Amino acid sequence: MFDAHCHPGLDSDLSIVCTASPEEWDDVRHYRYHSFGLLHPAKEDVERMEKTLKDDPDAFSGEFGLDSRWQTDSGLVKDLIVLSSQLKRPFTLHVVHRHDEMLRILRQVRPQVSFIVHSFTQSAQLAREYIRLGGLISLSPLSLKTRDSAELLKLPFLLETDMKISEQSLNTLALLYRDAAHRCDIETEQLEEMIDERRAVLTT
Repeated sequence: MFDAHCHPGLDSDLSIVCTASPEEWDDVRHYRYHSFGLLHPAKEDVERMEKTLKDDPDAFSGEFGLDSRWQTDSGLVKDLIVLSSQLKRPFTLHVVHRHDEMLRILRQVRPQVSFIVHSFTQSAQLAREYIRLGGLISLSPLSLKTRDSAELLKLPFLLETDMKISEQSLNTLALLYRDAAHRCDIETEQLEEMIDERRAVLTT
């Protein structure tokens, strides 16, 4: 079972292990799918990210994004998306109540690489906008509690725990797959195959 967004803990070859700051980057380098993130970027951090990604051709980019709970320079987020696109690195977006801004940036950049909008809890209509721009939505247990969850499950989606990799997160992931499969009226194994096909655009 593939976890599209989690954080460093136990070893895993079936997870995108994300970080939020340069202080965490060394903690994830040994994971097969590791991602360098900047939730609170400064200009020098973007420059450091560029060098780090060029030095590690296997690394993904993210998580980074826009969150109404803190101030983030949207210009720096745009720079990170441009950088990820130029280096052909899939990236993970963190977006909380600033989706209009994020979509505006994505429409300006038109990234030439796939990306994930993680722990997506908004409307299916908004999800379709991201998908049209080349993205995938990733659904967490919280996502399946939203009003639009039934419609979101009809779209191309991934599944995530957004947890530190542990026995608890692995159990959460198994329950999440089982719940999503039940709601989609398919077997869990079939859902695993569908998600493996979807994630191929990110991991191959």
